[in-house]
Amino acid sequence: MEKNISLERLTLFEGVILGELRFVGRRCSFYEDLPSKAVLVAYSGSRFSDLGLVKDMDLGWAKFFYARLPGDWGGLYDEYLYERDLPVFCGFALNGMAVEFRTARTGREILVVSEKAWHGQREEVKSFLLEAGYAIPEEKLGEMDFTLTLGGDPEFEAYLDGEIVPAVDIPIFRRGGYDSPIGLDADWCAVELRPAPAYSEEEYAENFLALVERVREEGILLSVQGDRFALGGHIHIGSPNPFVARVLREGAKSFVKALDDFVGRVLLPTSGKARGEYKCLGAYEIKNYGWEYKTPPSSFYADLEALRIVYKLVRNLVETLLRERELSYEILANGRVKPEEYHRFLTPEETEYFLGFPERWARGEIPPFVPMAAVSAAG
Repeated sequence: MEKNISLERLTLFEGVILGELRFVGRRCSFYEDLPSKAVLVAYSGSRFSDLGLVKDMDLGWAKFFYARLPGDWGGLYDEYLYERDLPVFCGFALNGMAVEFRTARTGREILVVSEKAWHGQREEVKSFLLEAGYAIPEEKLGEMDFTLTLGGDPEFEAYLDGEIVPAVDIPIFRRGGYDSPIGLDADWCAVELRPAPAYSEEEYAENFLALVERVREEGILLSVQGDRFALGGHIHIGSPNPFVARVLREGAKSFVKALDDFVGRVLLPTSGKARGEYKCLGAYEIKNYGWEYKTPPSSFYADLEALRIVYKLVRNLVETLLRERELSYEILANGRVKPEEYHRFLTPEETEYFLGFPERWARGEIPPFVPMAAVSAAG
């Protein structure tokens, strides 16, 4: 049976594509999920707070409030803005009917436009969006560089002195918390590593192993068994280009359907007993950089060659769908992708190695611990 997956056409504004478009009805104080080059259309009376301003501003069509320091903050105001990555005022545009901000730490650009200008000065707004880089002509999308960023936040069981220990009980993970490269998952029980994003599967593996080495120096092994705590091998896919990132976000369901067929159905049976409701296809979460594919368990991190191949497969598959806008492949009677279809994204040897991973796992041929070894650069 042939299966076809395609990306839908993006919503346009006056024939141009925006990096991100949102409408603000009343209050806005959370900016963490906004991608760079986001355009916020403010309805009359909208209020924006927690901003890097010298003083509050009332522009008539919207009000903007500077970030108040909490009572226990002992540092400088600019340090507070940087710590929270809040939007800092850059200037006015469109004769005062728009305001530009840039986040203090990550440098994400945000444009707030009045609803009146958005609907009443469409050509003027369109010209400014194109000139300032908030939009591109639709025909330019196909000429974009579709290079992806590869990331992840895999979860592991901490193995210390011969037993599994809740991660929160171990200082290196407790100190790291929920944001550091080495830290905890949301339930405090599993270890969560957050390697720096990379542009190749080899670079990602190197970033991951650098964190593993720091954990090993504490005398801790990382188990991928997942029989006590639920473990996921979540895969992050993004793009530094805001317009490509928007295609990733809006087409997330299509990308995930293809990943379920090529990756999820292969790896899901290697989930640990504790994974429960998380053991399912189609699990993903939209992010400002793109999305996070949450179906795979973390089992493949026990085999560094499998790790490299999984990320190569995901990267090549997503890049192909981005470029060609559609993907067709053969599905066998058992619901799995025909092995020859993988050869579009992997070598035959890599295909055999990847598809054989679940059997090697079931036979106990793969020790359920993250190894410390060189990653193959082949392929």
